[in-house]
Amino acid sequence: MKALLVSLLMVCMSLAFASIGETPDTIIKELPEVNKTSEDAQSYSAADAFDFSFELRGGAVYKVLADATFNEQNIDFATTLIATATGYGQEIAGPLKEFLSTRLPELAGQGPLNIAVVSYVMNLDVTGDSAPYDVTMVLSLQEIPEEAFPTVSRTIGPADATYVVREFSDFECPYCAQFAANALPQIKKDLLSRGDVRFEFHHLPLQSIHPNAFQAAEAAECVAAENNDDAFWTYHDALFERQQAWEDLSDPSAYFVRLAQDVGLENEALASCLSNR
Repeated sequence: MKALLVSLLMVCMSLAFASIGETPDTIIKELPEVNKTSEDAQSYSAADAFDFSFELRGGAVYKVLADATFNEQNIDFATTLIATATGYGQEIAGPLKEFLSTRLPELAGQGPLNIAVVSYVMNLDVTGDSAPYDVTMVLSLQEIPEEAFPTVSRTIGPADATYVVREFSDFECPYCAQFAANALPQIKKDLLSRGDVRFEFHHLPLQSIHPNAFQAAEAAECVAAENNDDAFWTYHDALFERQQAWEDLSDPSAYFVRLAQDVGLENEALASCLSNR
């Protein structure tokens, strides 16, 4: 399948409350007149024979699928459907309608193409020699294949968990520190306590703007190697809590060694581990 990533929206978006991920009724109640065409499936028709359906996972909408001739009436409905299903509403309705009204001729005959709609992907297959074009559409959240993620040893929760939360973090990043202080405790309380969620910590030191971040990541791994896996999380918390104390040091090695001792961890091998990289 051909893939074309087009940035559909270049404007700043406010917080969205996405309907994908909720129940079908959440989307349907916000749409113009809609007729359900199947009682045993989430299939509907609206506007000028605009047929669409929902693919569900666990009772929640996972994808929106549509098949219709995109005349003016159906473009209006498609705009409303996409704006509602993404949760961005009127903020993207204008750019969406303009895109569907003007860009279909250049997409016709190219096969399925992926169009980026903020954090969503709209897959379009446009056919026909002239307007109105026939369009098959699939709208879903962007996905990354499971195998694309690297193996990581810093995890909390079962290895076979149904759900995985992945954090890509930099110990010198102030926003990562806020996440560690405010969000991670809530994730532990509300999600990890369930037993079907795994949390993964992935190192992502941004050396171009955080010169000590890479060494901080090495220090955390050295501490875990000398102590145990739980020690990584103790040191993780300490690095973030005392970020302002070490982020501007020309060489933070001595501080990192002392920090391990301050939080009750073995540190005899830490200096050597940092020196040997």
